[in-house]
Amino acid sequence: MSYPIVLLSLFVTLVIAILGIWQFGMGLDQQREQAARGSRGFNERKMATRLDRWDARLRRTTIGRQINRRIAASGLRVRLSIFVLTMTGAAVAIALLLSQVLSLFLGIVTAVGVGLAFFGFLRQQESRRVEEFIGQLPELARVLSNAAAAGLSIRTALEMAAEELDDPARTELTRTAEALRLGQAFDDAMTELRDRLPSRELGVLVSTLAVASRSGGSLITSLRNISDTLEQRKETRREVKTIVGESVAAGWAIFTMGMATLFGIAFLSPGAVDRMTGSLIGQLVLLISMSLFAGALLIIRRMTRIDL
Repeated sequence: MSYPIVLLSLFVTLVIAILGIWQFGMGLDQQREQAARGSRGFNERKMATRLDRWDARLRRTTIGRQINRRIAASGLRVRLSIFVLTMTGAAVAIALLLSQVLSLFLGIVTAVGVGLAFFGFLRQQESRRVEEFIGQLPELARVLSNAAAAGLSIRTALEMAAEELDDPARTELTRTAEALRLGQAFDDAMTELRDRLPSRELGVLVSTLAVASRSGGSLITSLRNISDTLEQRKETRREVKTIVGESVAAGWAIFTMGMATLFGIAFLSPGAVDRMTGSLIGQLVLLISMSLFAGALLIIRRMTRIDL
């Protein structure tokens, strides 16, 4: 069997396996939401599924808590254990595949890159969620302004906004309203909201609401001015994103061409990549080349990142 057929078969198998694990995890999430959960301690060790126990064990570790926090911030509906298992399985599968097609050294290096790619995906989802929330801020400011004009309190206005707006604003505002309902201080609840979705626009809105809750003032006028300003910034951000999108796409195209060239050498001259990475000099050359490609992507991303 030729290398392209083996590569395609393993890739399809990997995609099906990841989708199956993803769907299985979502089903367990639904089952967990419907089942009653007892107290921790002994009951935690007697959880209904093995994935529950794995989740609990992973959350006891520092890196597990960090990954779980990033998953929650990204808005992905996936369990911590499913994410870790999928990342580990993908890294091992890619390492085994490339060790057969290219070389063992390149497979190990790529496996590390797969782990970084998973965390990069989380970071991208976090940024996307923050951008979506920023896009909803003008409407949020208008809802809060109308509620304040009707004589409602800020807490009631937040609950109304959570009901009227779509995700991610609905989820985040519902969490904030629930915290306020349970007795958390208003400033602390708004600070947590700003920490979950860090942005300059949300910081301005949170500061305005915090000042109004402590000292009063013309909240209606302030919110309406903020709404107009945020709407203008929203249009500006959209224009800037459109302008720099071509540069980002060009950077990824160059990186893809480099990887395609490496596979092309392996297919046209079988064993060439394995012989190259079998020596220390070849490994250094390969690492330097990959570092240059990765560095170029980082430079392009840094140059196209514009803080408004």
